[in-house]
Amino acid sequence: MIVRRDGSGVRAARIVETEAYLGQDDPSAHAFRGRTTRTAPLWGPPGTIYVYFIYGMHHCLNFAVEREGTAGCVLIRGAEPLAGLAPGAATGPGRLCRALAIDTALSGRHLFDADRALYLREGRPARRIGVSTRVGIRQAADWPLRFFDADSAAVSPIARPRRTPPCPRGGRLPS
Repeated sequence: MIVRRDGSGVRAARIVETEAYLGQDDPSAHAFRGRTTRTAPLWGPPGTIYVYFIYGMHHCLNFAVEREGTAGCVLIRGAEPLAGLAPGAATGPGRLCRALAIDTALSGRHLFDADRALYLREGRPARRIGVSTRVGIRQAADWPLRFFDADSAAVSPIARPRRTPPCPRGGRLPS
């Protein structure tokens, strides 16, 4: 569960859709071309927040997940509203950020910061986890790195494959 606390109060949602980005070995990852001022949070300790602005209109929320100094993150693609959000308000990464008032001002902060503006709590696990290729990318588009609650109506309305596509490089993702 993701919780946002700000001047508007507290909003919460159960994360139901994510995508993994494998750092500098992943041609679709923001870290692929190296560290910049914008992408520096990707090299932070696990739980570092990375927010970017895309298409001149949407923010996207990511959490660093590798050890400090190694880039790798998880994009939060969708969530089921639990408190303070309308139904469907967090379906898709842009809507999720808009509903939770997340923008680049949070980038570089940490999920365990003392002010607790954005943090995670344990939530109800999915009964069935779906796996598919990532959405809206061109490079490494066939890698099965999108994970979602197969029973949730809050998952992005993108065709769900009947079978999991093969992993690249002989069944192994890049290390």
